[in-house]
Amino acid sequence: MKLLFIQDTIDSESIGVSYISSVLRSAGHTTDLFIASLEKNLFDKIRTFSPDAILFSVVITKQDYYDKLGNELKKDFPKVKIIAGGPYITLNNSFALREWLDFALIGEAEEAVVELIHALADGGDLRDIKNLVYKEEGRLIINELRNLNEDLDSLPFPDRGLYLKYPSFKNLTVKRFLSGRGCPYACTFCFTRKLRDIYRGKGRYIRKHSAERICEEINLMKRESVLRTVHFSDDLFLTDKKWLNEFYNIYPKKVGIPFQCNLTANVIDEDIIRLLKECGLRGVGIGLESGVEEIRRKVLGKVFSNEEILEVARLLHKYKIEIYTYNMIALPHEKIDDALMTLELNRRMNAKITQCNIAIPFEGLPLTEMAIKSSLLNDFSLTIHMNKRPESPMIRVEFPEKFERLFLLFPFLSRFHVGFSVVKLLLKLPLNFLYRFLHRLTYFINMKEYYDISFLSGLMIFLDIKKGERYLKRFFKK
Repeated sequence: MKLLFIQDTIDSESIGVSYISSVLRSAGHTTDLFIASLEKNLFDKIRTFSPDAILFSVVITKQDYYDKLGNELKKDFPKVKIIAGGPYITLNNSFALREWLDFALIGEAEEAVVELIHALADGGDLRDIKNLVYKEEGRLIINELRNLNEDLDSLPFPDRGLYLKYPSFKNLTVKRFLSGRGCPYACTFCFTRKLRDIYRGKGRYIRKHSAERICEEINLMKRESVLRTVHFSDDLFLTDKKWLNEFYNIYPKKVGIPFQCNLTANVIDEDIIRLLKECGLRGVGIGLESGVEEIRRKVLGKVFSNEEILEVARLLHKYKIEIYTYNMIALPHEKIDDALMTLELNRRMNAKITQCNIAIPFEGLPLTEMAIKSSLLNDFSLTIHMNKRPESPMIRVEFPEKFERLFLLFPFLSRFHVGFSVVKLLLKLPLNFLYRFLHRLTYFINMKEYYDISFLSGLMIFLDIKKGERYLKRFFKK
């Protein structure tokens, strides 16, 4: 069968979609991907390709886009089956009730998608396909989840060719890879917590590719595109010290490309940092989230002290490893002074590359339930909140306009240590247009520096990201 994936913009390639395409190709099917914002006439290209089914991954915060797109696709291509998977549907199965959506897949769906496509071709029984969600006489049928695949090396390499046909992606000097799946932590705001819960009793949740397999995948990408920095996008790169020794003995010899990864204060010590540095580590992403220990522990479910994180920062600087922190503001019961303590802790860490997010109340997660219980959400529908400006707090806080301005200024203020008396003045001034410019400028400086992105490839991806922003504005306006 001919199977077509559609993605809204090229902000980031979906490794999940690449794996799904790869298993479908291995099963004898033809696949392709269209990035809507980069196609001059998307629907004409779809007609030319003439797919038997259209598939997309519904990313959390993008459900409005795929809902509208699905409606339009079903009107123009009524005989083409539409299949959706991805984090949002796994979190909120009721999305599968949409009239335009024929089938949904939840959880890790490599085996399920092959079985579904074969059933559509041969008339197989849908009830036997685990991980499948579908409608029957207006009712939602949610089949049982299958056990997790504990041998990740049994999967074919992800089909990166879907994205490499787009020059801005092919020439981007940093590429993302996954060394494994699963996270051992249960942060109250994170989708992976829900995924771990639904897979309880279905096999080992935290799994790793062999270091040998990871090296093969990276070297394949190096042969097919430009690659000078590797980013391991696992929620947590280090989950197994025995595996780290295997990685240490193989990666520098077989790949030797500098890399970044995500770690947490709970697992970092000097021996680990030294080992990783010798492997080629150049940057570490750390989920700091809040500078207030009580908020981090009681609201976010992250258990490490400010002293621990400062010691980790000291060690990373000692080995000349760049720090990238993830931060979150406008949390339940958070005051603006609490959020400023988050900024202050980043400065004490000398973390000049930072990402600040407004807390998003994803449906079905403890953080959202906490906000609802405290009457801090006007409406429980995430969709309504996502239609606001990206800097607008979704959870009710005092002085929301100050949180908006801090969100916009946070990366700039972390990099350039303006005095806190000046910071507090800036939070009072209605200069969001200027703050948005500083936010965007600092963001791209940070990305270029942390990921070691070349100027030309950075410019190419920037221009395509801007195309994506314009495309989405036109799409929703239409």
